[in-house]
Amino acid sequence: MEEDYEFNDDSYTALAAAGVAWQDAVFVLRHSRPVVRRHIGAVLNVAGMDRQGRWLAVALIELDPDRDDQYTVAGARYLDDVEVASIMRMLKG
Repeated sequence: MEEDYEFNDDSYTALAAAGVAWQDAVFVLRHSRPVVRRHIGAVLNVAGMDRQGRWLAVALIELDPDRDDQYTVAGARYLDDVEVASIMRMLKG
């Protein structure tokens, strides 16, 4: 099953407050490769490069425990240089 990502008014507000275009969040979730994913409980974090090649982390919350793979976007932020270096080391193995 493919994951479903929903945006609501709070999603757009949080993205705007962080200076992140919603299109970049969608790009990271749907098209960016490679990505780093961390799923803990009802929270999913996905980090990948946006359309301009900047590393962006998108935070999502599972809509309902009975509805797997359906999330609402809670926010996003650009990663700092230390975080990017750590991801690059991890991807190199």
